[in-house]
Amino acid sequence: MTDNATSKTPPEEKNIAGMLKKYLMVILTLIFVFLYAAAFYGKLDPLKDNALLLRFEPIIFLLIGYYFARLPVRQTEKTLKDEIARQMQKADAAQYAKEKAQQERETLEEKIKNAKTALMAVAQRETNEAANAQSKAIRTVAGILDS
Repeated sequence: MTDNATSKTPPEEKNIAGMLKKYLMVILTLIFVFLYAAAFYGKLDPLKDNALLLRFEPIIFLLIGYYFARLPVRQTEKTLKDEIARQMQKADAAQYAKEKAQQERETLEEKIKNAKTALMAVAQRETNEAANAQSKAIRTVAGILDS
């Protein structure tokens, strides 16, 4: 069964790529926070005017907020993809069971048809051969129903 909800990338590559994204975002966030703190406390003063520093503050908070807001969203997406895959497996299993039941039903219908044909043959025999033919037909019917 193929899973259309997920990409064709192997799990190892997904795991490595996900870890790299997480660590890169953490490192960038820490760099911005340290630069902001250093500039705020006067350790780093590339700008003569702190007004520009105040303009960077919302950008830094936006980046940090975006990163921490994406964590639950990624977890929810993963949970939903897993649920879709589970539901697809469930649907495939139900379809298989349905097809199997249909095949069994057709087999039983064929057996019943054969049994009816054999019984009709018994009913149409002449009366003088009735005892011998009936026992033979009954054995035939039993053999058909047993198979």
